Amino acid sequence: GVVAFVGGVDILSNGAYPIIEQNGLAVVGGIPTNMVEQTSSNAFFFSGATAGTVAGFMAHAAENGRSKVALAYGEDVESFKVGAVDYGAAVGESLGLEVELIPFSLFATDYLPVLTKAQEVGADAVIVLAADAACVPVAQTFVDLGIEGQLYMSGGCAAEEIFDAAGEAMVGVLFNSEGPVEPDDVEGEMFYAVLDEYATEPALGAGTVGFRGFMNLYSLLLDAGPDDANSAALMDLARAAVDRPSFWGHPYTCDGNQVPGLPSLCAPQQVLFTLPAVGEDLEGVTDWIPTDELLVAALG
Repeated sequence: GVVAFVGGVDILSNGAYPIIEQNGLAVVGGIPTNMVEQTSSNAFFFSGATAGTVAGFMAHAAENGRSKVALAYGEDVESFKVGAVDYGAAVGESLGLEVELIPFSLFATDYLPVLTKAQEVGADAVIVLAADAACVPVAQTFVDLGIEGQLYMSGGCAAEEIFDAAGEAMVGVLFNSEGPVEPDDVEGEMFYAVLDEYATEPALGAGTVGFRGFMNLYSLLLDAGPDDANSAALMDLARAAVDRPSFWGHPYTCDGNQVPGLPSLCAPQQVLFTLPAVGEDLEGVTDWIPTDELLVAALG
């Protein structure tokens, strides 16, 4: 009797999607980290995945006078490589940037070779697609080497425990998000009320993405109504969505054309934010970056 799945974070496992598709079931929301998710016709994500992330960073670098970007990506995961090389780098080059690709293993613990390479090629913008345990050593090594340029890192690194561990090294780093740094009053009150009631630990970052997916699914279910609350109706509603309001996110369009070749990515637009000083609140530095337009222009 399943009507839909709400996705989580699944980097390496692809086995469920053929079964989901064969049974005509929908996936609504989550963090699309593998190629099967991003290419599924039954999935709808309010995200731009790696492609949208890197496109947002490239746009900011180009608009702020940078000329050479070092793009470091985990070569162990196909979607990270494809999103960085085939999509993000293509956007950078279309914007007139020189892009130096630096593959590395996601299982690495030493990021000195990655950042040394970025320094050697004279990059004035450095994008490192890493998260979790990699965040602190990347930021600290960047500072230790005295690299002159802007460091861009995944929004997954913008967590309180990471800031506490990295200290000054995280100040000024630019992070990406697919939702505003602060939600509007209604969404914020709802989200933080749920945290107060149910959360056993901080639930920002991926927690906001999961909550967005569930609330957007709820909105679709309301439109479908109790008599048509089934996967087919939900997918029809999602595919017809054009600039449909999203909970704590950019309005989404699920026509399959927002990111060429990755039809499940309905809202690739990004905002960037930073930590202005140790102990201060996060601060937004851009409005919505139209990465959908940039990706279409770069890839056709």
